[in-house]
Amino acid sequence: MIKTFSSAAFSAARARVAAPGDTAADSLLDYLLFGPDERRGGLGDAPRRAAGEIWLSSCEAAGISPRAFEAARKAQNLVLSAESSLALPQWFDEIRRRLATLMADPDCAAILAASPVEAETTFEALARAVVSRPLAHIAAAPPERPEAALSADESFSLRDRYGLALPSDEIDAQVVSLTAKAVADGKDVVLHVADCSETGLGGPSRACVAALEQAFPDRLLVLIDGRQMRGERATASADLGAGRAILISGSTFAGGPIGAAALLLPPSLIEKISRVELPPALRTHAAALDWPLPLRERLRDEFGALADPRVGLRWECALAELECFSEIAPEQRAKIRSAFLGEVRRHLAATPWLKAADFHERAADAPSITPILTFDDSGRAIKTSGLRRALADPAARPGRLAARGRPVRLGGPVTIGARKALRLALGASQINDVSARLATGLDFSTAFQPLADDLRETFALWSELAQDLR
Repeated sequence: MIKTFSSAAFSAARARVAAPGDTAADSLLDYLLFGPDERRGGLGDAPRRAAGEIWLSSCEAAGISPRAFEAARKAQNLVLSAESSLALPQWFDEIRRRLATLMADPDCAAILAASPVEAETTFEALARAVVSRPLAHIAAAPPERPEAALSADESFSLRDRYGLALPSDEIDAQVVSLTAKAVADGKDVVLHVADCSETGLGGPSRACVAALEQAFPDRLLVLIDGRQMRGERATASADLGAGRAILISGSTFAGGPIGAAALLLPPSLIEKISRVELPPALRTHAAALDWPLPLRERLRDEFGALADPRVGLRWECALAELECFSEIAPEQRAKIRSAFLGEVRRHLAATPWLKAADFHERAADAPSITPILTFDDSGRAIKTSGLRRALADPAARPGRLAARGRPVRLGGPVTIGARKALRLALGASQINDVSARLATGLDFSTAFQPLADDLRETFALWSELAQDLR
């Protein structure tokens, strides 16, 4: 029997982060957004508000903005309060509709999830319902693909052994070879395409994917790994139109709390699905209303719960940022992004201890995730664990830097060649904030200045720590 959701169990729980003067409803909302969640494991890392801290870690997690928190509060009042006026099924359907609108494909179906891994596991179950042969998963190798992601049977590299980005044609050649071999071995293939990897790279190319789809029309399923959500809307629409599924996360660029993901399915793939059998863990933790009704009716088993409002509320946070972002003129978004990357390059050029892992001729060509290597004055790489901790926690800073300055949040370390790099990333909420200041009549330089100040403070502290932590 499917259990209905009740917030009673949460009402007496202590919120993880509750500011003075918060109402009981806000404390409950804190708990729903950031508290323990068996679906994602442990506690979320992002505080309720990002005020007073510098967050440049949207490749991994982001501190949600007041705009995002207010969207979740409104949804809580609309759906979960005593005066609620919207039923849970309609609320989840509306979240799915909004996601489809953002992807410019109103006919796609969205299955909500509490993590990208859960979404990948869901796609694995759907793929097994479509194919009759053994499956081979082909995906990018770490660090371009998170180590926590669903394990792949075969992997392709986006970098060489020294950490340098490989040319697109070399990546494509790897994928063509791996796919052809798997098919020759009697397997069907799930190809995981990195739309934007953990270090800002991508591959294989869409031209390569299209050629493989033509060569193996009944043997290949494509999952676009868009968990960073840094791709173009037109590209996502074209992918869905070509019959490719897309995995997205609301917890990275979108700026929502950890624990919001979704799997977007094109109509052409949905038509092939008859009966789906989910693995036990997914049946236990997922909720029936995560799935649209037409797909729920094709499941062999019942879910452990009717609804999980935590996922819905986290998506409300992310959608508030994404919908705001989508309303900004593309030229303005590009200008803000270019200005951000230009500032990053300027600071790197002036800081001999910090080096970008990748070189781009123009700032406009660079991805909005920048892996940065840190060296001491002898040219030796500095361990990233202590550096990241000192950046994030003023109390952990040595000597004259102790307890000075704001906390600075960067993306966790990734291996580039033989060294570890921290990642600096631009998020939707930061672009939205600059655009909002422009809308008040400020000139671009003035509207961008708060973000420029965050970068100046970040690089000044980073440079000093590089010298003190050697």
